[in-house]
Amino acid sequence: MEYAPIYLATLILWGICLWQAIGFGRLGRLVQRQSRKPLRNDVPPVSIILTCHDHAMQLRQTLPELLTQEYPADYEVIVVDMHSTDDTKDILEELEYTHPHLHHTHCPSTARDISLHRLALTLGIRAAAHEWVVLSEADCRPSGPQWLLHLMQPCTDDKDAVLGVMRYDDERGWAARRRQFFHLWQQMRWLPEAMHSAPYRADEACLCYRRSHFMEHQGFAASANLEAGAATLLVNRHVKRGRCDVSLYPQAFVRQEQPPTRRWRQDRLFFMETRQHMAHGLPYRLRYATALMAQMLWPISAIVLIAICWPNPYVLVPVGLMWTVLIAVRQWQFFLTTRALGIRPFHASLPLFLHLPLVWDLGAWLRWRMSDKKNYRKRFV
Repeated sequence: MEYAPIYLATLILWGICLWQAIGFGRLGRLVQRQSRKPLRNDVPPVSIILTCHDHAMQLRQTLPELLTQEYPADYEVIVVDMHSTDDTKDILEELEYTHPHLHHTHCPSTARDISLHRLALTLGIRAAAHEWVVLSEADCRPSGPQWLLHLMQPCTDDKDAVLGVMRYDDERGWAARRRQFFHLWQQMRWLPEAMHSAPYRADEACLCYRRSHFMEHQGFAASANLEAGAATLLVNRHVKRGRCDVSLYPQAFVRQEQPPTRRWRQDRLFFMETRQHMAHGLPYRLRYATALMAQMLWPISAIVLIAICWPNPYVLVPVGLMWTVLIAVRQWQFFLTTRALGIRPFHASLPLFLHLPLVWDLGAWLRWRMSDKKNYRKRFV
């Protein structure tokens, strides 16, 4: 019994890691469950808001897919141009001749002391003709002609917001797989939680929101000077428990180009500033930190236990079995979610990736602490 505290600590850490491993498949199971539900045709009319800046090439691909959706109710597409210098305006005017439900506007050049992206979203929402709006970006492509129909299924009278699912395009290479994994790692936590409690985060690429709810809470008035996190703070600060849902139909997913590594790092820095303004982030962060620490400490405790008890088979065999079970459950549950989302699975690279989020988050937090906070809070336009 000399090493009983180490035995107990190892067992507790293993239990936390096993519970987390089972949770890796939660999002995949929710996708499978929702995909079996029949579609309803009494969906509400909707306005799709796109923001763009020098996205002429992306708009040529995205807009034709958005403008030909098989949707039983009225819908419109509103594009807000944020001072583009390419052919964006010409493309929009050309498409408006053949698609009367396409409209476009632009941010005034005289705007000051406000995030340009928030201003563009506000202009689009104010110009919307319908109660429900879908916030997206120019480089996000719908999954098919029935994307909007599947996305709007959870948009009912008892909801104020519905989160969509964005997946990056699959690309080869270490950097691409790293970005894909980190985004999926985050989605596995905030998407299922939003279905049962107040939403913690939202994806900028796909968010359904009530226009009246936006107006009632004065839109982005509380965070107008922040550079990023518009969709996240919109749901985190204003959507209550039980008033949010997630559209998990595979046909409701949007695909987005992978950002370059520099922008990916910058987005994580911006989130460090955004989370300082969240309304109910402490419980989520505690669970997140517990999961990350358990991932790091379990292998250490297991190795220490093996080292001090070597070569005792009554310790080596149980610890070996625990390690085998944990690896098998992790691989299977993670595979369930990647298969449901249509993402190339992480097989041999999964054990390595699982230990990197703590390093990435810690690195982003340190860079944020050592940098000038004004870089994340305001951009003059």
